[in-house]
Amino acid sequence: MSRQSGRMAGMNSRRKDEIAGWLFTAPALLMFLIFVLIPTFAMLYLSFTSYKMLTPPTFTGLSNFIRLFTKDSRILTVSLNTLKISVISVVLNVVIGIILALLITNRKNGIYSYIIRLFYFFPNIVAPAFIAIVWAILLARDTGVVNYYLHSIFGLQPMGFLTEGGLALGSVIGIDIWRNMGFIMFILLAGIRAIDRSYYEAASLDGANTFQLARHITIPLLTPSILLVMVINIIGELKTFDIPNIMTEGGPNNATRTVAMYIYDTAFSKMSMGYACAISVLFVAVIMVVTILQFRLSNRWVNYD
Repeated sequence: MSRQSGRMAGMNSRRKDEIAGWLFTAPALLMFLIFVLIPTFAMLYLSFTSYKMLTPPTFTGLSNFIRLFTKDSRILTVSLNTLKISVISVVLNVVIGIILALLITNRKNGIYSYIIRLFYFFPNIVAPAFIAIVWAILLARDTGVVNYYLHSIFGLQPMGFLTEGGLALGSVIGIDIWRNMGFIMFILLAGIRAIDRSYYEAASLDGANTFQLARHITIPLLTPSILLVMVINIIGELKTFDIPNIMTEGGPNNATRTVAMYIYDTAFSKMSMGYACAISVLFVAVIMVVTILQFRLSNRWVNYD
């Protein structure tokens, strides 16, 4: 009888633990349900409708997707813009992040290292809207500080950093890199410091110099951190919205308009929520495919040691 009582007490204890676990996770599950799961299913449903937001949605089948692939010429332009921003920003961010992390790691002065890390990371904690406003003022054609000094020092004529297609896209990419490289540097710096020092000690005994240590030890063992920053950065770049929307509003002639901006304009400027949802569905699918490909291909170059 006592054995049965003990078993019942154990079952009651486990049941209480399960209830406590569900209570602790309930807020997160509720937030996920309200802000992720329900909107996702709503987006999927609305992508098959004609919904102008002022009238109830009307089911139209695949018409939005047919229009997306056969009649919308702007989708190719904004997709190419997003692709350019993503590829260039990710590649340069990773390269610059690795270089900065290596330089800071090799510095022995702790105060200097701390100041440099703070200097590079600071843009990442500032709201993108503030960054866009400040840089829009600095890069203005007639009143911008950058053009003033280019003319004063080098005698150059004012340049349309925000009004000429190639320059505008380059300006957006440059500012985006400047904003994100500190965050990437921090992750890579943590990855470098997690590498076992015995590798460096053994290589130093064999006469390896700083460059050889970086090439044959640091970078190969840093590949898991590089994969992490690539996945995070690519997803973030594909969703680029704030900086080009404030600085150029997608101009000139859609030269800096991204997919996220196009979705927003379609939904809230043209009041075509159904079509915007169809673009969003395709956009989410592309992000998922790109992310899966990164993890699949990572087996070829990531060294987990």
